[in-house]
Amino acid sequence: MVTAASGQLSLNFEPGLSRKHGSLRRCVAQLVYRYDLNRCAIAADESPGNFSKSLGDRAKGDTTARRFDIDALEAVMDETGDFTPIYYLIDKYLRDEDAKKKQAIDALGTAMPEILRLLRQAGAME
Repeated sequence: MVTAASGQLSLNFEPGLSRKHGSLRRCVAQLVYRYDLNRCAIAADESPGNFSKSLGDRAKGDTTARRFDIDALEAVMDETGDFTPIYYLIDKYLRDEDAKKKQAIDALGTAMPEILRLLRQAGAME
């Protein structure tokens, strides 16, 4: 993270995090298991077993599953110094239209050779 001279915040993060992880809970779970479940559970003042359960996927409407709370999220980020969950949220909710268009153009550029190959194979192109 770098602060520009004008006071505007500039962030460097991995694009596509929201597609890669699918949910904030999964993003946090990957971070926790990468840095060590026990270490993160202690920082969040939880037992590793309960902490692990709170990070697990829940079926819609399941009211018996443990909930992962915001205080635990802050504790994990404080402990690890990894702010990927924030970058996930930025990628999911704050991406600008120009970035979305550029990503779509890049994806088309990557996919186009395969599309052309398939069109030729189907006899639609000579």
